[in-house]
Amino acid sequence: MRSILAIALLLVTACSSPGGRECTVPEGVSPDWIRVIRCDSDYELLVTERDDAIFSRTETLNWIVDREDGDRIYFINSREWALHYFFAVAYLNKEGLTPVGTHAEFNILNYRRENRRFLLGKVIRYLDQDLLTIEFSAGDTASADMIIEGYGLVYSALHDGDDLLYRPVSNDHEQMLDEIAAEIPVIRTEDVFLGQTYQPLNPVLGYGTLQFRKVAELAGLPVGPTDIVVLDRVPNDISLVSGVITDEFQTPLSHVNLLSKNRGTPNMGLRNAFSDPELRALEGQLVRLDVGPQEFTVEPAELSDAQNYWGSLRPAEPLVPQFDLSVDALQSIEDMQLGDSIRIGAKAANMGEMHRISGVAIPLPESAFAIPFSFYQRHLEANALLPVINSLLSDYAAGLLTADEARARLFDLRWRIFVSPMDPDDLAEITAAMGARWPADTRLRFRSSTNVEDLAEFSGAGLYTSAGATVDEGDTKVADAIRVVWASAWNHQAFIEREFYRVLHDGVRMGVLVHPAFEDEEANGVAITINEFASNWPAFFINSQLGEVSVTNPTGQAVPEQILYYTWYEEPEYEVITRSSLVAELEDWPGGQGVLTEVELAELADMLERIHNHFRPLYPPRQDFAMDVEFKLAPGRELVIKQARPLATK
Repeated sequence: MRSILAIALLLVTACSSPGGRECTVPEGVSPDWIRVIRCDSDYELLVTERDDAIFSRTETLNWIVDREDGDRIYFINSREWALHYFFAVAYLNKEGLTPVGTHAEFNILNYRRENRRFLLGKVIRYLDQDLLTIEFSAGDTASADMIIEGYGLVYSALHDGDDLLYRPVSNDHEQMLDEIAAEIPVIRTEDVFLGQTYQPLNPVLGYGTLQFRKVAELAGLPVGPTDIVVLDRVPNDISLVSGVITDEFQTPLSHVNLLSKNRGTPNMGLRNAFSDPELRALEGQLVRLDVGPQEFTVEPAELSDAQNYWGSLRPAEPLVPQFDLSVDALQSIEDMQLGDSIRIGAKAANMGEMHRISGVAIPLPESAFAIPFSFYQRHLEANALLPVINSLLSDYAAGLLTADEARARLFDLRWRIFVSPMDPDDLAEITAAMGARWPADTRLRFRSSTNVEDLAEFSGAGLYTSAGATVDEGDTKVADAIRVVWASAWNHQAFIEREFYRVLHDGVRMGVLVHPAFEDEEANGVAITINEFASNWPAFFINSQLGEVSVTNPTGQAVPEQILYYTWYEEPEYEVITRSSLVAELEDWPGGQGVLTEVELAELADMLERIHNHFRPLYPPRQDFAMDVEFKLAPGRELVIKQARPLATK
């Protein structure tokens, strides 16, 4: 650590930059701080490429203004001092001035109070967009005057201050934007997002043969577990592959990305990836793809390295699905709990467990019930389908089937499950339960609930199929919906995924969760109860969108809202990453610029906290435990939790 005297001596020395401009820092010196940035090399000495940055390809520089010491500004070596507090402790505990205090005292005073000693913020270079911004923390309650004051001091100390723009980070900052924009130049978050060209979704290393596919071609030109695929659009889901690159940007909580996290495979967005000449030059070759928080690399790879990688993805021991066929009646979800997953499947059991959360009742789909595994088992036995399954599994395990033959045998099995008659007593019991719970014209959803999905160790997101029907459409329509779900236990994508992860297929059982469909919903969304960007800043990551425009299966045609709702501030605070492009097109939307109102966000955050705290002790302990929660904003702006499951990651 350098002394203050050493730094003071440093600041009176200048050198020349390659372009002739005088720099503050002499060549070969790496300071802890400087007060004026006179050239790009000054900036580069202090900047950091943070792994927890919300946007990729950014360079971050922390700064402090000491308002009690003549508005002295300090541009901090941000590689050495990631947090303003520790720099202030080292250098700014000066006699006669307000003490820096403890970390908590420092944060409360300097982020939350009008009489703060310090202004704290960042200068960020967005390399893709060629932007230079000044930003304040999402939890900073600085007034418009303070923000303008901070901008002016930073502007005057930067050699390229004329390029400096203010970006509001939180909703509170956005509310003051018109007032601030009258005094200083500003840029909105959505404009920064639209200029981004690289989006790391699951920043890990992967190996595979680089393949290019249009999403519309995937059914006819499938890709496999040892492929890294470049796609023209974001698909609803993707079969098991070694990595994904999409030409469109993705929703971070989409099925594709949740699958990538569960699989431990790289996933990224890259604008114009489908025509990128460097990627096209490697088409058909075995490559090493390294998706990093700030940059990615792709280069030719050795087969031995790829084989080691593929082997590392597979668990050492098989996953043996557990099931209990003793329950032979429909199950009301409010009577179920997590342990019932071996009878009704994890999706239904997780919903039942949410009825047991203390405090205000979690709003869930009305009067839901589960069709247990025993109904599925009876359907297979009555129609002589178990020998068909056993023959398929035996031939596949013996290596007697080509990929095309396996696909054809799976299709044949699904077709047999669908066309085989349901037990009439089972069907009558189901339709009677539907009629007793809901009006005959109520649109109902029949959703997969297996013993190999929504688990802490295996997500299975997007692998199985849901269907819909109403009572007044008749028994055949209801039976069709149930059989579609049952048959999806043998979807080709689900089979390949289970095979790769050593799931024993003969233990797979399919239950069905039945509840009213969400019609005319005002909004929908997904949240995870952890901040995956920066674990030391606890937050809920909430993605939402208007109407039925899906967040989990995005179309690529609309930008969803993405916010980090921080859980460690005195009062609710959240950071806006993107606003919904659909909300921006509306007038008089109740949420203003946001999909949800402030009250609705607080209500959702309370539910997320209680769901997280309830489920955490029910699973093996892990530091990054989180719940993946889907929600709806029903007509009348009623928040309803659609499902909750542990977030499965490698």
